[in-house]
Amino acid sequence: MTTLVEDVATWITELRYDMLPRDVVDRTKLIVLDTLGCALGALNAQPLQLARQVVRQQGGNPQATPIGVRWKTSSDQVAFLDGIALRYLDLNDYSTVGGHPSINVAPALSVTDAQGLSGKELILGTIVGYEVQLRLREATERGKQEGWDHATGVHYSAAAAAAKLFGLPRAQIAQALAIAGSHACTLAAVRKGRLSMWKGAAEAMAAKSGTFAALLARAGMTGPLAIFEGSGGYREAVTGVLDEDVMRKRPEEFLLLTSCVKLWPCVFVAQAPIAAALKLRGRKNFSPDKIKHIVIYLSAFSYEQQKKFLAAGVSTRESADHSAPYCVARALLDGEVRLEHFDEKSFSEPRAVALFNKVSLEHGGNLPDKVGARIEVHLDDGDVLREEVLYPPGHTNNPVGEGEVVEKFRALSDKVLGPEKTNTVCDIVLHMEAAPNLAALVDALCPAGAGT
Repeated sequence: MTTLVEDVATWITELRYDMLPRDVVDRTKLIVLDTLGCALGALNAQPLQLARQVVRQQGGNPQATPIGVRWKTSSDQVAFLDGIALRYLDLNDYSTVGGHPSINVAPALSVTDAQGLSGKELILGTIVGYEVQLRLREATERGKQEGWDHATGVHYSAAAAAAKLFGLPRAQIAQALAIAGSHACTLAAVRKGRLSMWKGAAEAMAAKSGTFAALLARAGMTGPLAIFEGSGGYREAVTGVLDEDVMRKRPEEFLLLTSCVKLWPCVFVAQAPIAAALKLRGRKNFSPDKIKHIVIYLSAFSYEQQKKFLAAGVSTRESADHSAPYCVARALLDGEVRLEHFDEKSFSEPRAVALFNKVSLEHGGNLPDKVGARIEVHLDDGDVLREEVLYPPGHTNNPVGEGEVVEKFRALSDKVLGPEKTNTVCDIVLHMEAAPNLAALVDALCPAGAGT
């Protein structure tokens, strides 16, 4: 009898690039481009600067290069730094299954760089990470885990992606997942109450942990192979449920295709409310000064999440980008939602605070789970304006194409890299299957004048 983690390791070992459908490969390239844009947009963020400072102080063998710099460090530290960068703005993807699986680009890119691997292998490693993370959510009732954060699953997926790219055999891939899973419980506190810098770093720590677990397994370290189904394991201690068949089956319909692109830098449940607010804002003769009250109708999950954030208020960047009421207020005031709207100067602005205080939340009944929204704007003269968005742009039911993803990437990258390097990154990523290694991509992801 094999354990569940050994069966998962079997299909990971057997999965090859030439088995991937064309649409999955093409989608992966767009995800990588979108994710790199999110990381570039956050290169000057304080949490990333602090993390870089610590990594430089600690040191590490020069194996791979973090995005945006010219120095190297160990592959697990690079996964950590790149993970913070790509998650900080809360602008990277979300999945209809749940979570933000593009975090797996961090360990996949780090190991591909460290090992001198090809673009095809980066694509394959990213897909392996997506499959493990999202299958784990599917197998546990879309991530049911009382008291635990969704970063928990990233420990396993990062280990899987890194182990695959290190070229480990089945037995050692299983050990990598077992080692990573032994310490894979991220407390839900990271996304509760007054949100801190760690909201955007928890998954990065999991990416680091999973990469390090793969390195330990490569060296010969062993872990508890009954990590999923055994006594004290994932099912018993974390989720209470685990559909083993979902984890064991070989990929046929790849879950990476459930990835959704964000157009605004905030929590995914705010994407539809923003889209609805912008529709209202675009109406003829609309004036924010005439607003008396705003009601946002949300699905059950989103309502329960957002009423907590509404009660907590907006006092940090992290709480601003997780507040649908603040995002709606900003959209109605300015006709757009930009990165700078989550700076303290913006969320403390008196007119934004005043409009935020006019927002209330209601349960919207039959709205699509987590993503749909209706908005009512009550005006001083008694008129009520209404808009509904069931699926925001970027959702799999309302998808955006390559042009929109490239446009989003350019908006984030041009200011950091300049047009020439932005074009280079786009060209390499969109033709990544032809790249024998990623040296040119890593070089292009570093702004001119960056420190060594």
